[in-house]
Amino acid sequence: MPDAPPLTTRRLAFGRLGGFSELFRRYAEGDEAALRFFAHDFRDPGALHAAAGRAATLDRDRETLADVLAEQNERWGNDGEAVRANVEALRDPASAAVVTGQQLGLFGGPLYTVYKAATAVQLARQMTEDTGRPVVPVFWLAGEDHDFEEVRATIVLSGRDPAPVALPADDARTPVGRRVLGPEIDAALADLERALHPTSFTPDLLAALRHSYRPGATMRDAFASWMAHLFAGSGLVIISVDDARLKRLVAPVFRQEIERPEETLARLTEAGEALLGAGFHQQVTPLPGNLFLMEPEGRFTLDPDGDGFVLRGLDRRYTKAELLALLDDEPERFSPNVVLRPIVEDRLLPTAAYVAGPGEAAYYAQLRGVYDAFGVPMPAVYPRASVTLVEPTVRRVLDGYDLALPDLAPGPSPEQALEALHRRLALALSAHAVEAAFADALRQADEAVDALKPLAVAVDPTLERSAEATRAALRNALGRLETRVVRAEKRNHALVRERIAKAQAALYPTGTPQERALSVLSFLNTYGPALLAQWLSALDLDTTTHQVIEV
Repeated sequence: MPDAPPLTTRRLAFGRLGGFSELFRRYAEGDEAALRFFAHDFRDPGALHAAAGRAATLDRDRETLADVLAEQNERWGNDGEAVRANVEALRDPASAAVVTGQQLGLFGGPLYTVYKAATAVQLARQMTEDTGRPVVPVFWLAGEDHDFEEVRATIVLSGRDPAPVALPADDARTPVGRRVLGPEIDAALADLERALHPTSFTPDLLAALRHSYRPGATMRDAFASWMAHLFAGSGLVIISVDDARLKRLVAPVFRQEIERPEETLARLTEAGEALLGAGFHQQVTPLPGNLFLMEPEGRFTLDPDGDGFVLRGLDRRYTKAELLALLDDEPERFSPNVVLRPIVEDRLLPTAAYVAGPGEAAYYAQLRGVYDAFGVPMPAVYPRASVTLVEPTVRRVLDGYDLALPDLAPGPSPEQALEALHRRLALALSAHAVEAAFADALRQADEAVDALKPLAVAVDPTLERSAEATRAALRNALGRLETRVVRAEKRNHALVRERIAKAQAALYPTGTPQERALSVLSFLNTYGPALLAQWLSALDLDTTTHQVIEV
């Protein structure tokens, strides 16, 4: 949309918004106490340059990697000229990557999935210019997770009301990426069509979704195809490690964890204790083991037990020798947990920077020693763009009542927060100085009791308690009257409540920040694909604060 006016972006410190850990806030601000848990200062171009150099020097099988990536991306329809060029660039031993990734949320998951990918694309371009070496954006499909509950639903806006769209729940332990979609995906698409307000963009949007999400496709292939559609022309390379050839490349990581799981545990524990000692939290609880094994029944945790391992939830045991033999024969059956996944990523890819969400950044704070233990360079941890999109109707509410994003934050109780804001605005808009009048009345009541109390006590010392009881009764009566007056004033401004409720629903649907709840589909349906490119280009690589973008 080249003729469209530039989007307006405002900035908010993470501390003003709430919901961000102290560790992440201080890391984003560049606080030395937080930075010391990471290998690089992401804000320093020189540090990013150094991270790219370290990543490029680690010996890895780039030819096999590029061959698999070319095959995978062609299968997903992500085979435009820019992607093919980037895949070929990874064969160059001087090249590096900016990596990000996400679980396979239905229809692309929440907005932050798009923000992560967009940040990676922009950062790779910037680093290519700054370093003079090819830097490739890569999106890692976290498809081996088996927690289907976390990814089976998405939320769109139906009018101004949040509307969930979901696949049926089940308790199978199949890795999400391997799940084959059946007729239930057509039902979910029908639910989505009913939820979306019809626009001129709706038919093409639904057609594109149906091309990706169709019966017979796996969740992995559907998600990858949809991301390829969203980021067509950007050069974003997509990767799934659920491939025997790629697993063989990272088998040394699995081998070390099988042979010496206690070393990983010690490094994690040491980092966690240091974080707690510095006044931060530890994001991950250290566990004795960090591997899963794929069995016919699903994906199960391997727990160290004496000189072997047991599969949690199954009456099945492996010796270390048996697991190592299995690793040699079938490396695709091994899967890393959240601790080892970054190590696997960066052993496979020449990762100069990882674009992380706030929780992920906190994970990385515990991993520096683990990276050292596995001999893998730790990348720079670059916070993803954190964004709230503000539509014109919402902006008019914010401007009309002189509100900022934090004013609509729902806190622990969205309803209570809404009522408190309605009360504040109703009194501010009132033709009467209600609060000042009642504060003055309370003052006068106290002064009247203070003036009469000495007289009462002089007549009868036992009347002191009666005087204070009178004070309390007067205060209670005035409080009840004030409550009634405020309630009436709120009724007089019922439209105010309706407006701020709609704004809160758009900015904090289901009581959650917009970027963590809403799908991109609502905005694509309203504004079309051209606006997607426009507001993605508005994202700023200065991700040290939250960006509020006016659509």
